[in-house]
Amino acid sequence: MKPSGRRSRLLVSALLLGTASASLAGNGMNSPGFGAVQLGMAGAGTAMAEDSMAILRNPAAGAWLNSGSAFDLGFAFPLGSTQVSGVGESSTTGLMTLSKGRRDSIEGVFSIPTYARNWRLSNRVSLGWGVAAAGLKAFTESGSATLARGLPPLEADCNGSFGGGSPTRPLTDLTELCGDASSRLGVDLAQVLVSGHFAYRAAPTLSLGIAPILAAQRMSVTGLGAFAEFSNSPEHTTDNGFDYAWGGGFRAGFLWQPVTGFGIGAAYQSRLWQTRFDLYEGTVVGGSFDLAPTLNIGTQFHFFPGHRLLLDYEHIDYSVIKPLAHSMHGQHFSDGCFVPRVLARSLPSAPALPACLGGSDGPGFGWKSLNVYKLGYQARLGEQLSVRVGMSWGGNPAGSQQAFSQLFAPAITDKHVSLGISWRRKSGGHLDIALLHGLSNHLREKSILSNAELRLLDGEIVGFDVKADESDQVFESKMRVWQLHVSWSLFN
Repeated sequence: MKPSGRRSRLLVSALLLGTASASLAGNGMNSPGFGAVQLGMAGAGTAMAEDSMAILRNPAAGAWLNSGSAFDLGFAFPLGSTQVSGVGESSTTGLMTLSKGRRDSIEGVFSIPTYARNWRLSNRVSLGWGVAAAGLKAFTESGSATLARGLPPLEADCNGSFGGGSPTRPLTDLTELCGDASSRLGVDLAQVLVSGHFAYRAAPTLSLGIAPILAAQRMSVTGLGAFAEFSNSPEHTTDNGFDYAWGGGFRAGFLWQPVTGFGIGAAYQSRLWQTRFDLYEGTVVGGSFDLAPTLNIGTQFHFFPGHRLLLDYEHIDYSVIKPLAHSMHGQHFSDGCFVPRVLARSLPSAPALPACLGGSDGPGFGWKSLNVYKLGYQARLGEQLSVRVGMSWGGNPAGSQQAFSQLFAPAITDKHVSLGISWRRKSGGHLDIALLHGLSNHLREKSILSNAELRLLDGEIVGFDVKADESDQVFESKMRVWQLHVSWSLFN
């Protein structure tokens, strides 16, 4: 049962505060790493137990750590934009044609808090807990859209990137296709994971760990008012404020040092099942937004005292999460939703259709599963100072021909470089700082809904041919991110 009441909402709002952009410099919705130690090496560290933050990636790390806690605060500085071209001169008809020009998205400074605690109960057993965050946040307020272009009297010019606002001029929306709601297009999805770990030293060189996870989510969607008519639940499509979901899963892993100078670690996080977003069941495919299962495998080489080389591999299976994996196929949407809904406008209630928003085969982000590779290096310079560098690549989940999803999350960064530094106190504990840069990423896609050819039968419109051609609008999106993290670790 979904928790209710003001107290539970206030508690979750406090946990989620500032975390919605936790993965802006990440791999899709997943952060590259946890804490300034891992992020100073671009997220590498599955096989390393340097501070309590390590248990958020691999719970087996707790058995190698002393009792202690770590707190990390990060600040993300994202810069994203999308440039939309005009349609070709030969184009006379389109289902949704966006206004030409630039749209800035994901602007501002966002905070990212993380916490972890480990208790060493004996030489073999450790317990602890931690809080981590993930999410997706993107907004754009500029632009307008023309719906049913070239099809009077259906044609409507509407404010908002997806036409969710009011008509741009009086008497331009005679059939009420515009959303007449918020013109600000965006999604704000924050996820907080609270885990408690148990780590066991099965042998002097091998530890095992498991961590049950509780997950909470908060989501808001705006600017999709023009799509409400093409949703299976129009009143639960957009502009309904924040909705909350709850669920969980588990994380498990091991750390093993088979020979001196070499270590290997692996961790698996299950799919984190979530309750439904009732306020947005007309937008989210399947109604719920589960967190994708993730596999991390890492190695570390430390042949010289104070020097470590880390190699990590991460697989994030977005393909099993329907709202992320489902694609926006123009022809399928036109034949299975747009045309039937337009033809059924005179009916008292429109039938539910699989191809419409919120349907079992409705449109989503069009993300694919990821394979991410990370390389990190750490050098200890004296008793108190350590430096780190790192790079990662392969972290962009966006599939091809998914132009519309770029307005929500423009060209998510897929290459990262990082620098880190640590200062260790003689009395115990250390201060860690990491600077992570998501290199500028550029995607170019055609918007196949912007241009459509009529299908006629005996002079009557029976459908549209929606396919990629030279008259389609072109979306060019760019994204880059700077992310600064400061961690403080104490051992006691």
